Amino acid sequence: MNPMTIAEAIEKAMAKLLGNKPPEPIISDDEVAQTIVRMADQYGYEPSPEVVEPIRAYLAGYGLLLSGDTGSGKTFLMHCLGGRQYTCERIIEYGMVNVHQWFEWTDGYEVVLDDLGVERTVSEYGAKDEIMKTVIGHRCERQSARTHVTTNLKAEQIAERYGDRTLSRLTGMCKAFRIDGRSRRRPMAMNNQRARAT
Repeated sequence: MNPMTIAEAIEKAMAKLLGNKPPEPIISDDEVAQTIVRMADQYGYEPSPEVVEPIRAYLAGYGLLLSGDTGSGKTFLMHCLGGRQYTCERIIEYGMVNVHQWFEWTDGYEVVLDDLGVERTVSEYGAKDEIMKTVIGHRCERQSARTHVTTNLKAEQIAERYGDRTLSRLTGMCKAFRIDGRSRRRPMAMNNQRARAT
């Protein structure tokens, strides 16, 4: 019997691991369509073809990492889909000393980390951007509920600011999608203004 090379061993191990993975859930077009109609009815959401696959992934049980320019509707899409939303700016207000309280409040709950990269760079005991790194690491390693992220940053910008390890954790927890185009949050804002005026 010929000895196996390391490359062959890696290939064989990966094939075995991939073969043991459960099949991805199949989400029908009808399920996606019903969700889009519900979002339109409840929130005034104006869909576009580019949100179909993120919605399908959400319904299949994945966390979402939505990137795109300001005003492209990432936050509003997550609002319509669900989950407790926290801006990253709000999270860093807890500081490194008190962020454990946020972990307790969110343990077991699906959360949206909104506007990653917009939060100010903090200097608390010399830590810069450590709070969001800690939060993402904690959600990845110690909390089982889904985590979703919205950001204006591209992958390389996330890696540059938070490190390759944090980017790896995010892509491990979430399926990444780019959301571009005009804002789909205006109808909700207009409806809220009308409601306050009456």
